[in-house]
Amino acid sequence: MPVYNCISPAGAVPMDVRPKIAKAFTDIHCDSTNAPRSFVHVFFKEIPEGADSGYDTPYYIDAGNRAGRPAEVVLKLKNDLRQAYAENAGVSLDQVGARIVEGPARWSMEGGHILPEPGQEGAEWYAHAAD
Repeated sequence: MPVYNCISPAGAVPMDVRPKIAKAFTDIHCDSTNAPRSFVHVFFKEIPEGADSGYDTPYYIDAGNRAGRPAEVVLKLKNDLRQAYAENAGVSLDQVGARIVEGPARWSMEGGHILPEPGQEGAEWYAHAAD
């Protein structure tokens, strides 16, 4: 269920860089949460030249995740994602903003299964997740 929308000015993040960002985000998310790699969704959105993105930085990560993780885990996740986006896009860290909006696990599904609360996954859940 983790969704990461990578927003940038049009043409600023080349197509050959996007898989690197997606892999970095997947690595960061999975290392931080133990989620299966197939659950991580990374999208890229370009803002046309002259259009107002609505964000306070030209590069932005607008994310959605399950609620229930400790605040320090969420903060580290957000900071690590910003760093990976900046490094891979070749921009300074101060040009990358981020937010992670969290929703209850029961609002999300993967593979037809409602997600358990963080920390409640267990072996049975992972067996279903692999289906």
